[in-house]
Amino acid sequence: MLPFSAKKIYVDPAVRKTPNCRRRLDRMLRHIQCEEVTDLDPAAYVELLSVRKRRHGKDDFEDDAILAFIPFDEDRTRWYYHLRSGPDYFKRYGGYCQTALELNLVDGCVYRCAYCGFGRRVIFSLDVERLIGGLDEQFALCPEQRLYKFSNMTDLPPFEPELDAARPMVERFSREEHRYLMLFTKSDRIDFLLDLEHHGMTIVSWSLSCDTASRMVEKRTPTLRERIAAMRKVREAGYRVRARLSPIVPVKRWREEYEDLFDQLFRAVRPDIVTLELLGWLDFEDLIQIIPEDLLDPEAVDSARQAADSLRGELRGPFTEAFHQEVYRFCIEAVKRLSPMTPVAVCHGTPPTWDALGRLMGMRPTDYICNCGPTSTPGNPLYRTDGLDPKATKTRRKGT
Repeated sequence: MLPFSAKKIYVDPAVRKTPNCRRRLDRMLRHIQCEEVTDLDPAAYVELLSVRKRRHGKDDFEDDAILAFIPFDEDRTRWYYHLRSGPDYFKRYGGYCQTALELNLVDGCVYRCAYCGFGRRVIFSLDVERLIGGLDEQFALCPEQRLYKFSNMTDLPPFEPELDAARPMVERFSREEHRYLMLFTKSDRIDFLLDLEHHGMTIVSWSLSCDTASRMVEKRTPTLRERIAAMRKVREAGYRVRARLSPIVPVKRWREEYEDLFDQLFRAVRPDIVTLELLGWLDFEDLIQIIPEDLLDPEAVDSARQAADSLRGELRGPFTEAFHQEVYRFCIEAVKRLSPMTPVAVCHGTPPTWDALGRLMGMRPTDYICNCGPTSTPGNPLYRTDGLDPKATKTRRKGT
């Protein structure tokens, strides 16, 4: 587990009365430096939920997070089993997404990426077994879904193996025939995965950024080179791995940096899918507050500045549609050149983006696969095998 500090820790008294939760708590507390550990009462819970998710790049936020450890909160069931709605997303934001059920357990992150607000509070639900116990019911509600993302609200590997949330989920999905678990991470702390019996039913997806962004914008995260090395280890252990460039940060010389990213990626490991999303969800004024302007591409900044008023309040700002298409076209062509059989798609693409680039991707906004699409797995006609048996056993690294 990655050691870190916290301002305050709250523990629900029910955690200490529940053996599986207490064991997880005791293991994790050994790695967290904090002078104040107290019971989580109703008033403290209200305080915890009131903590704002301000973007980390706007101030010097480091290790003053408030943590909470709880068992399984029945009032949060819809959060644990979260249904994202593609039509609702399109109506609100104007981009395409696919309806799918996502699995959550931890709310908050240990990393301090400048563009993100996760981390000021982290809520750990420790009863993993309760989450797993509800899976069959959820599967029955989503009979066509094949991929289950775990999770969109945290980065789990930095808390492992002490949290011990990934292992039982991997082992549970190892018994499935057509359903896959997907772990989504920036971490290089993945050795705990290497000897698990996953039977090819877990996919590990890395959020990748170019070298400069990984070092200068995504604080406390592994570098690009370290993430790709971790991908290779996991791939050699028999897992499918995929890459989501999330977000693409248009740093100076971004074309050279992302060309280098793809070159490193495809020399080290062949991801089964690549998905692209340009930095967004903020106004221009936020952009230059969270990332030093001298790190960014001047032309991208100038066009965003000129479009600031028209894109204000648009959650897909601050960059223009034309710049989205320019970046995506460059990345798609790089993937096609280096690994023609690897599917590549845009995430949350707008209708104009799909009109311009859908043919190049070989997909349509009504029929595509991506990082966490519900059918973005073997068996989908758009999915092209990379030679890894979907029922591969955990590892043959030792010649077994």
